Amino acid sequence: MLALLFHGIDIFYDKRSKDILDKLSSRYNLKPYVVGTMGITSLFDSGIQGVELIFNRPSVAISELKGFDSVLLVLKARSIDTAKTFLGAIGERAHFQGEILGIDINNNSLFEVKSSFSDMKSYLISLGFKEESIGKGIDVKVEDNYLVREIRGCKSGELLLFDGLVVGRIIDEEVRIYLKDKKIEKIKGVDIKKHGLEKINEVDIFSLKVDSTEGFEAREMFIIKKLDGQNILFVNHDAYSIYKNLSNLSGAVTVGDDTTRISGYILKRFGVPLIGIVDGDKDGLIKGENFYKGSVLFEVEGDDKTGEKVQSLFFRRDIIIKHDFQKLKNDIEKYLGKEIIRKIEY
Repeated sequence: MLALLFHGIDIFYDKRSKDILDKLSSRYNLKPYVVGTMGITSLFDSGIQGVELIFNRPSVAISELKGFDSVLLVLKARSIDTAKTFLGAIGERAHFQGEILGIDINNNSLFEVKSSFSDMKSYLISLGFKEESIGKGIDVKVEDNYLVREIRGCKSGELLLFDGLVVGRIIDEEVRIYLKDKKIEKIKGVDIKKHGLEKINEVDIFSLKVDSTEGFEAREMFIIKKLDGQNILFVNHDAYSIYKNLSNLSGAVTVGDDTTRISGYILKRFGVPLIGIVDGDKDGLIKGENFYKGSVLFEVEGDDKTGEKVQSLFFRRDIIIKHDFQKLKNDIEKYLGKEIIRKIEY
């Protein structure tokens, strides 16, 4: 049996994803999955049914698959180099006994991560995919008492993310992370965002999830399904958690400029407003403002500390409460009082 994993910010906006799903479904016994926050968003927008959501990074998701002989990762990579690096890391990290292949629909490239005796590779070649070799994944060396990890496939001007948090903007294609005693000491080739990096505590240099991106343009959207729940969700720099808690939602409280905008972009599809706690330091992970009517942003001096206070007082350190959204909005505004520098309503 084949596990088909789709991965990429706009993977299901590309008709080739549906085409490859249809072709493989007619030939193999398979189960399709999608991984990644915005990849899930593109799935919801596409209306494609039967694709299961996975809330783990791809290597972990593959390692936890049971009952499959083969895995095929379907990517829409920024370049062939990023595809090679990504699949090289999958080969090093994923623990899977069967075959692992990858295809990049952007470059019509095919990669054999782990070989087997199936006919899938030859079938994909017959569909026009050209085989390429995978690259080296996690590259860590020891230099002057530092553990040094080199990050490949970066472009100047892109944002650098560690475990989903923006830590800076790339200024040189040679990016290297220097670690000592599980602490990041410096990052070569990056204009560091101190406010982002200070959120990263102890680090395993081998398992640290590193991404680079130019950000993405918000697309026109429509309400997929209007939710009419009773729960308010607390989202702290983790828009991914929205898809884990979509049922019975009436609103959300979000912390962080980019997190708030990505959350608004997702929640608007379900007719859900939010209360955003921001401090004006958005990085541009998403371009544009997309909030459902009734949403409000409270700009404060520091969103992290204010977010912690709001969660402690109103959520009792939980992430979901039952509450009237309008009352909670009013109560938070009253509680913050003069801390609010600017209020933006939608």
